[in-house]
Amino acid sequence: MFAESFRLTLFPKVIFISLLLCLTLLSGCRQTDSEGSVTVWLDVPLNGLIFSELQEINIKGHSEAKDMVKSVEIWVNGELLDVINNPPMQAGLAAFSTKWTPETPGEYTIQAVAMGMDDTASLPDVVRITFGMEVPEPEEELVVAEAGEPQDTPPVAEDPPASDTPVTEPKATIQFWADPPQIEAGECTTIRWRVENASRVIFEGSEQPLAGNFRDCLCENRLYTLRVFNLDGSEERRTLEVRVTGSCVTPKPPSPPPAEPKPDTTPPPVPTPFAPADGLDIACKPEQSMAWLPVTDPSGISEYRVEVQRHFGDNNWQPAPGGSLTGIQGKEASVSVECGWYYRWRVRAVDGAGNLSPWSDWSHFAILLM
Repeated sequence: MFAESFRLTLFPKVIFISLLLCLTLLSGCRQTDSEGSVTVWLDVPLNGLIFSELQEINIKGHSEAKDMVKSVEIWVNGELLDVINNPPMQAGLAAFSTKWTPETPGEYTIQAVAMGMDDTASLPDVVRITFGMEVPEPEEELVVAEAGEPQDTPPVAEDPPASDTPVTEPKATIQFWADPPQIEAGECTTIRWRVENASRVIFEGSEQPLAGNFRDCLCENRLYTLRVFNLDGSEERRTLEVRVTGSCVTPKPPSPPPAEPKPDTTPPPVPTPFAPADGLDIACKPEQSMAWLPVTDPSGISEYRVEVQRHFGDNNWQPAPGGSLTGIQGKEASVSVECGWYYRWRVRAVDGAGNLSPWSDWSHFAILLM
């Protein structure tokens, strides 16, 4: 019975992989939330990097928060690898790093999530790398002449003489300034940039044209960061600070008497699943952990609830054994799994007034036979 269900589950494997690749390409175009109070990005390794053999690698990146960065979590294939608490701050950015060595060849998904001092979580930054694979060299085309037909031998082009000087891509030319660089509180400034010999420019978490501007009105000093990607794939960063003098605070009128508090009937925000990454294939194991981005609510969060289902074929999803989890106080839960099954899960929050958030979107993963 299990073998027949498994064969039905794996029947659309080729289509599933094709859809997964399309989703991966689409998700790669997403930028971090420019309106969020916490952002994080991975500098090393680069997305899509291939190592021909197993080796230790560095995982490095930066994070930015409105106040300070409390911690950064590093996840590999849905499993927590390291937590960097109180990463050092410099010029408004928190730097973090750790080391990791894979145990077996294959593709790995690395995710980074930063937490602010108020436990606000960033959206995860994701890269995928591969170990133990080599890129095949293209085969030369062999032209065979038919018997009895003379062939004209084309002249053989001689290779140009080798040069001792390696050919390198020109570095980007970057201009990044504020106009004006110092303002009175409540006034506005324009952040401008002009970049040449670059492939991409990211400002405040969003991809921008090579030449652009951003207008901002401020009540306090503000630090801005411009990320520039050279033609060879390397990254450079530029930061500038706009100085603000004075204050935007005005005298407040006398406060009216406090109104009767109204009962809280607003549901909390919807939590966002992030580990394991949607569509991830995981090696055979008896238990799988699931993690999500925590949310906040004026009445507080009393618990999270998780629902796990598994696929019986023909789009027939049924509850997984032990897959209804309630009363979760943290941001992570575990469920027993069986090898050779597709699973999906979702999460919702319950606030202190008993209001339930909507369910999150389904997040899928597969537990392989081997």
